[in-house]
Amino acid sequence: MKILITGGLGFIGSHLVAALSNHHTIDIIDNFNEVYPSYQYIHRGSKGLEKTNLIEQKHRKQALKYRLSLVKDKFRKLYREWTFQMSDDFKQNKYDLIINCGGLSEAILSQYFQCFMQHSIVSGFKNIKTVFPDTPCLHISSSMVYGTWEDLIDEQYSLASVDLYGRCKIEAEKALSETDVCLRPIHVYGMGDGKYPIWMNIERQMAINKPVLVERAGCIYINDFVLTVKNIIDKWNPGAYNISYDFTRDPDAIKTIYPKSFKTKEKLGPTGKKRGLLLSNKLKQTFDFDYKFRDYESTIKDYYEQYEKYESKTQK
Repeated sequence: MKILITGGLGFIGSHLVAALSNHHTIDIIDNFNEVYPSYQYIHRGSKGLEKTNLIEQKHRKQALKYRLSLVKDKFRKLYREWTFQMSDDFKQNKYDLIINCGGLSEAILSQYFQCFMQHSIVSGFKNIKTVFPDTPCLHISSSMVYGTWEDLIDEQYSLASVDLYGRCKIEAEKALSETDVCLRPIHVYGMGDGKYPIWMNIERQMAINKPVLVERAGCIYINDFVLTVKNIIDKWNPGAYNISYDFTRDPDAIKTIYPKSFKTKEKLGPTGKKRGLLLSNKLKQTFDFDYKFRDYESTIKDYYEQYEKYESKTQK
């Protein structure tokens, strides 16, 4: 197939480009660069929005470099533009499938970049649907459409976002057609994550002698996210699906893997309230598969091994 991946230089998008390019022709539309809001800035709780410090810059540059290495020689064409400002040249394309990973992905930044959030998540996707109305779409939404919850919820839970990011995701979902698939993930993590990678959080908190903050909520490792997308493409069945493990993030698991000792402290979700787990039974039953990883510790072990391997390779 000929597939368009919006946000193909981002965290999720770059992994999908790398994984799907062996069997499909990939085009990317992405204008990510070093002036992108979530690259330059970080939210520091009561301090608000601040420029990233040296440790954060190091990890975010490393994440970008890793993502670029993933997609190198893996795509037919890269369109360096926004989906909400598409060129006529781009609009002439024909695609068999669109995977929409585009848009500012850091929920907490929605309060600072409201206009860009609206354009990148809502206007951009609506433009894609207008230009390619008959092309099936795999849309990456977010668990933030549900707002906050403390227990287990499935896809029947009411869409009741409590912030602009979630409201934008709900608005984008309204543009989906009956032939599209919508995924609602919670906390995707792994190599190439440039927002709050685990190893960055540990290093910066240790540097100021403060505990590493960990939210005990649902999650999904990027490797199993990619596995899921492959199964969806092979067994296409339209609808909305949660994607998450049935276990939460566990600070003790991180401590067993990381070679240095550090303290941890539980934190609330990006809306300042607790979040629970997403049930993904519908997803696994519909597409007849299961995740590769069975517990949080095994994902962290795999993640850290990849991180160490990449660190060693790039320092030579």
